[in-house]
Amino acid sequence: MTTEIHEYLELDPDARTIACRKCGEEICDADANYKEHAAIRTGPITDAGPVFTPPEKIYDRDPDIEFRQFFCPGCAVLLDYEVVPADEPILHDLEIDVESLRE
Repeated sequence: MTTEIHEYLELDPDARTIACRKCGEEICDADANYKEHAAIRTGPITDAGPVFTPPEKIYDRDPDIEFRQFFCPGCAVLLDYEVVPADEPILHDLEIDVESLRE
């Protein structure tokens, strides 16, 4: 039995894996950062849409802000996105206590 952990992600506590809820593609182990195993597209913040002002207009300089999109490697559904400085590592914002799965 799987558990929904995100709109498009599910956890299989027996297999200890994270998979896409849309296509069933196994993405990674439950204790891994799923974003590091997803298909990634990066671009400038303006790729996020016309309502996003280029950062150089806000800061009077170019702080090198990046728009990252993370997709299921099986069906390409958009799993998540983040707006971060380009030199920042991929955010690990969904951590599962794998040890509690044994209980």
